[in-house]
Amino acid sequence: MAALRSFRHSGPSFADLVPYAGLVANGVILLKDGSLMAGWYFAGPDSESSTNVERNDISRQINAILARLGSNWMIQVEAVRVPTTDYPVDDVCHFPDSVTRAIDAERRAHFEREQGHYECQHAIILTFRPPERRRSGLTRYVYSDAGSRSASYADTALDTFQTAIREIEQYLANVVSLRRMVTQEVEERGGTHVARYDELFQFIRFCITGEIHPVRLPDIPMYLDWLATAELRHGVTPMVENRFLGIVAIDGLPAESWPGILNALDHMPLTYRWSSRFIFLDVEEARARLERTRKKWQQKVRPFFDQLFQTQSRSVDQDAMMMVAETEDAIAEASSQLVAYGYYTPVVVLFDDRADRLREHCEAIRRLIQAEGFGARIETLNATDAYLGSLPGNWYANIREPLINTRNLADLIPLNSVWSGNPTAPCPFYAAGSPPLMQVASGSTPFRLNLHVDDVGHTLVFGPTGSGKSTLLALIAAQFRRYEDAQVFAFDKGRSMLPLTLAVGGDHYEIGGEATGEGRVLAFCPLGELGTDADRAFASEWIETLVTLQGVSVTPDHRNAISRQIGLLAEAKGRSLSDFVSGVQMRELKDALRHYTVDGPMGQLLDAEEDGLALGSFQCFEIEELMNMGERNLVPVLTYLFRRIEKRLTGAPSLIVLDEAWLMLGHPVFRSKIREWLKVLRKANCAVVLATQSISDAERSGIIDVLKESCPTKVCLPNGSAREPGTREFYERIGFNSRQIEIVATALPKREYYVASPVGRRLFDMALGPVALAFVGASGKDDLKRISVLHSEHGTDWPRHWLEQRGIAHAASLLPNV
Repeated sequence: MAALRSFRHSGPSFADLVPYAGLVANGVILLKDGSLMAGWYFAGPDSESSTNVERNDISRQINAILARLGSNWMIQVEAVRVPTTDYPVDDVCHFPDSVTRAIDAERRAHFEREQGHYECQHAIILTFRPPERRRSGLTRYVYSDAGSRSASYADTALDTFQTAIREIEQYLANVVSLRRMVTQEVEERGGTHVARYDELFQFIRFCITGEIHPVRLPDIPMYLDWLATAELRHGVTPMVENRFLGIVAIDGLPAESWPGILNALDHMPLTYRWSSRFIFLDVEEARARLERTRKKWQQKVRPFFDQLFQTQSRSVDQDAMMMVAETEDAIAEASSQLVAYGYYTPVVVLFDDRADRLREHCEAIRRLIQAEGFGARIETLNATDAYLGSLPGNWYANIREPLINTRNLADLIPLNSVWSGNPTAPCPFYAAGSPPLMQVASGSTPFRLNLHVDDVGHTLVFGPTGSGKSTLLALIAAQFRRYEDAQVFAFDKGRSMLPLTLAVGGDHYEIGGEATGEGRVLAFCPLGELGTDADRAFASEWIETLVTLQGVSVTPDHRNAISRQIGLLAEAKGRSLSDFVSGVQMRELKDALRHYTVDGPMGQLLDAEEDGLALGSFQCFEIEELMNMGERNLVPVLTYLFRRIEKRLTGAPSLIVLDEAWLMLGHPVFRSKIREWLKVLRKANCAVVLATQSISDAERSGIIDVLKESCPTKVCLPNGSAREPGTREFYERIGFNSRQIEIVATALPKREYYVASPVGRRLFDMALGPVALAFVGASGKDDLKRISVLHSEHGTDWPRHWLEQRGIAHAASLLPNV
C-alpha cells in the first residue's frame, strides 16, 4: 500500500485565516470567535448637491447613531467602485421604427466606445462579539422569566444581536437608503428543490477575490470558510486567484475633518474597494487609552532632567502642551458619551492582472489621498495583513492607532454617492426588467434617466429660451419608444418636434393651419362619439363650455336643453355641430354656437361631418397658430383633444408632452385639467411632461404646489439668472437649496441638464451624436423648411437624404428599413 502521509498537507491554509463559520439566521453569519455579522447595501445623499449645513447635519446624525455602540461592536463601511459597460440591449427594447432605433444604436455605440465608466456601490457591515458567558446563573434565575431561563446562550446572543441591528437599521434609514443583505431562495428541479444564495456571503466572496457572482450555500450552511477561500500567495505584492493585489493604507490624518473630505475618490476612473473599519471601545476603555496618551505627552512638556531635579532650566515643549490639551478635551468628550472612540483602519484594495498597471493605479490613489491632507503609503511587507484586516468580520489583523471618535468617523467614511440612476424602469406597470428611459456617459460615472418615481412619472421641465428644452423633450419622446406598445402625445409650439414626428411615421397636425404636415386638412367632429354615458356627459359639458366662452351664462334650462339634444343626437346619423344647432330649440344657444359652425370662423375646424383625427402611437399637435386665435377658439379645440387622448389611455406605456405649458397653466380650464391629469393619469400608466420657459407664469399659475407635489422628477435647464432675486425664490419654492441653484446657474446651456427627484440628484450631459441631433435638435426655420421639402419629395425615405445633406451619409446604414 502506498505511503500517503508525506503528501498530506496539514498546515494552515487560507481557510484558516478567514473568520467565517456558518449561517445561523437569514442574513446573519456566525464567525469563528463567536461574533455575529450582518450587512446592508446603502445609498447616501449626493453631497455635490448638498449645502454645508445639510452635509454637517448628516454627519451629526451618523455620529449620534454610532455613538450608541460600545465595546464588542465593529462597523465596516465599504465603498466599491466597479466598471459599468452595460447598455440596454436590443432584446429588451421595442423601437417600432428604424429612426429611433438608429438614435439608440448611436447612443449605445458612443457609450461602449467611451472608456472609464464606473459607478460606486456602498455597504455597511456590523459585527458584534457577545460578552463571555457568566459562570454564575443566580442573576438569570432572579431577574428572568421561565422562558428566558430555558433559552440557550446562543439563542439569547442571536436574539440580542438581531434586536440591536433592527434598532440601528431604523435609525440609519432616516439618513441613507438601506437594503438588508438577506438569503434568497430559488426553486429548482421543477419546484421540488430549493437552492439558497446569501447576499452577505456573496459580498464577502467579492471582498476576497474582487469578483462578484452568487455562491450556492450547502443544505447545512456551515464551514463557510472553505466556500469563501481562494488561492493566496503571500509576498511584497500578494496574489489572489492569480491576480495581483495592491493595498493603499491611510496612515496619517489631517488636523481637522469635514463631511465628505475624501469624496474625490468617488470620481476616480478605477476599480477599487475602499474599506473603513472602526472597532468601538466603551467609555472606560477609551478613557484609559486616552489617559495613557495624555501621560505620554505630559512627560514631554518638560525635559527629563528638569523633572528629575525639579528645575526650570529650559523652556517647555509647546507642541507637547497643545497635545496634552487636545487629549484632555478628548477625554472629556469620551466621558460625555456624545461621541464614541475606537480604532480606525482605512485601506484601499485594488486587483489587477498586471503588476505594472496595478502599481500605477496604487500611485494614483496614493497621490489623491495625500493631496487631501492625509498620509498614505502602498503596503509591501504588511500587504497581506492589511488585506486580511479589510475583510468583513476580521477584528484582529492590521490594528492601527491612534484613536478617533465617531464624529470624525462620520466625516471620513464614504457616505457620499454619485447618483447613477436605476438600471431598470422603476414603474411597476412596465414589464419586469424594462430598461431605463435613457442612459448617458456623463463623466466617469454614467447616468440612467428615469422619469418615474415608483408609479408616478410626471415631470416638470423648466428653463430659459435657448437652453435646450425642445431638444430634451424630443429626445425623451424618441427614447420613450423603446417600451412595448408605447404611445406619445406631444403638444408643440414652434414645430420643434416636426423632424422626429415625420421620421418615426407619426402624425403631425398643425391645428389652426390650412393643412397638416402631410398635406391633409384637419377637421374635428367633437360630437361624433356618443355611445356611452361618459361620452354624452363630456359632450354636454363641452357644449356648455362653448356657450360660456361666448359670454352667455348657462342656466338650468340651458343645461336641460343641451342634455336633451345630445340624447337625441346619439340616436341620429348626423352628429356635426350644425346638426346640434339645428335641433336645439333655444335661440340663445343657437346664437352662441353659431361661431363654431360652418357659418362662423371656427366651422372649418370644429364642424365636420366625420372626424379627421386618427390617433396612433406617435402624435404631435402644433398649436402655435391655435394659440394666436384667442381663448374662445383655443379652449374648445384643446379640450376636445384632451378628451380623445384620455380615451386612448388603456394601460399601455403613454407619454403626454406639453411644451410651453405656461400657455395652458394661465387658463383656468386647462389649469384644472392639468391638475386632474397629475392626480389620476398615473393609474392609466401615463406620464405627463410639463415644459415651460416662463418661470414667473408657472409661479402665478396657482397650482405650483400641485406641480411640486405631483411632479416628483424635475429637470432644470441651465439658467444664468437663477441666483437673481425673483427667480431664486421660485427655485427655492420647488425645494432647491442654494447649492442646487448654484449648479443650475453655472451649467452649460444646450449641453448640461440638472435632474432632481426624491431618489437622487444629478447634473448630466446628454451626449448627443450627429444622428440624434439630426432628428431631435434640428428646430431652426431653415432646417424645418428643408425637411418639409425632402418629405414631400421622398416620402418615408426622407431621413436617409436628410442625413446625407447634413454630411453624415455613413449613418444612413443605421436606417435599413427606411
